[in-house]
Amino acid sequence: MPQPPGTLTAFQNPIWVGGKPWETNRNYHAHNLHTASYQGSQHLAYSKLSRSADGLNNTNANIIMNSHYEMVAELLKSHDLTELDPHEFELIDNGTKVIQLGRIRRPSDWPYGKDGVIGESVLQLVDIATGDVEFEWRSLDQVPLDESCHTYPDIDYFHLNSAAKDSEGDYIINGYHVCTIYKINGTDGSIIWRLGGKKSDFTMLDGYELMRMHHIRIRPLDSIKLPTALRAQVTDTTHLALSIFDNAVIRPSAGSSASIVVLLDLEARTGQVVERYVQPDGMFGALFGSVQFLPNGDRFIGWGGQRSISQYTQNNELVFHAELADAATPTFSYRAFIGSWVGLPTTNPDVFSYSWTCTWQTTMYASWNGATEVRSWRFFGGVSASGPFKLAVAVNKVGFETRAVASFFASHAYVEGVGWDGALLGRSEIVATRVPRPDLAAYCNEFRCDQKINWTEADWFQHCRSETLNILGIVAVQAVLE
Repeated sequence: MPQPPGTLTAFQNPIWVGGKPWETNRNYHAHNLHTASYQGSQHLAYSKLSRSADGLNNTNANIIMNSHYEMVAELLKSHDLTELDPHEFELIDNGTKVIQLGRIRRPSDWPYGKDGVIGESVLQLVDIATGDVEFEWRSLDQVPLDESCHTYPDIDYFHLNSAAKDSEGDYIINGYHVCTIYKINGTDGSIIWRLGGKKSDFTMLDGYELMRMHHIRIRPLDSIKLPTALRAQVTDTTHLALSIFDNAVIRPSAGSSASIVVLLDLEARTGQVVERYVQPDGMFGALFGSVQFLPNGDRFIGWGGQRSISQYTQNNELVFHAELADAATPTFSYRAFIGSWVGLPTTNPDVFSYSWTCTWQTTMYASWNGATEVRSWRFFGGVSASGPFKLAVAVNKVGFETRAVASFFASHAYVEGVGWDGALLGRSEIVATRVPRPDLAAYCNEFRCDQKINWTEADWFQHCRSETLNILGIVAVQAVLE
């Protein structure tokens, strides 16, 4: 099913859910939602992925949004790309340029191709302001088909899923279907070395087998856990540290997928795993995955197709684990990240007002998609759409949607969002209170109605009229049907 992007609080309460807020048709997936620095401030970036007519993935665009959830940049496919690839969309150079991926479909007699076609992976460095492609690398120019470790029909012989630029201006990239990490020259695109796969230039001292991998990132040497015996030998000129999400799907002996850190000795051409954090439930994830280094030294891991996230200390202590969905739910998370975000939507808060009957107390629900600065809600109830209105109840914000119960029936309601400094942040529209028809009230209770019922507008009374009996401090009302 289509998956919109979304952000969560530390306790799994959504902050913002949805695709482009200005769209009504959201029949697409969103990949790799993350915060990024752009034009001097924090933004959200993600890839929008739809399905092409032949059923293959086809990314429409890479999107950058500001704190108001307004699109400020949209990068489309360039040159002769058949499609953009959603696996990487990384802003670099102070947010002026972006690393993005693409594919070119070509005819081929490769035995594992699909209908006589293969997909060539493409890496691009793009200037965001001008749209100019400043660097481009194509897999077939450097990596022949016989390097693929793929053994079943698929258009994608290489499957480029990760790319990072190093301090020398070169690129570290990963090909999932060639089971190899490459360092490629940032000027002419030639291969400097290979790690893993059929033609590895490195020997793993611990015998660790690198094959199916995601989310390769270059890490400062002082951010990794080095064995005591190596600390005096490791320097920035002789060694390189890479964090890797190891899917390990065709290596049952691995026990589970894992996040690992590999230390490479660039002179001796050797490597070893110096950190490894396993999936807590011992599960393998063939799809996706990510690892993030947190400021306190912890590792935050998204388990991709396993629909879960974890946080480990560098001492391998599991301090947090959460399931994003059960196995029966057709959803996934490509990558997961933790961090700060201030969302200031230009929309108004939403309120839903409900009462079991026209004489029952009114229950109100408030939410504000994307708003992070709301501390509390003020709920107001009135006798008509034009008022007068009275403050019914004020409560602290609880999760994405906050429920509050008035002590009286109100035929109409609105809500105000209040910030941490007590300032008014936004006010909803005035809405009519929903009351179920008397013959349907049996499917409801004092807070809501059964969601399994296919409710229509005709099933609701929307025009109960409130008549104030006492307006001196405490409001008691009687309601009749108009």
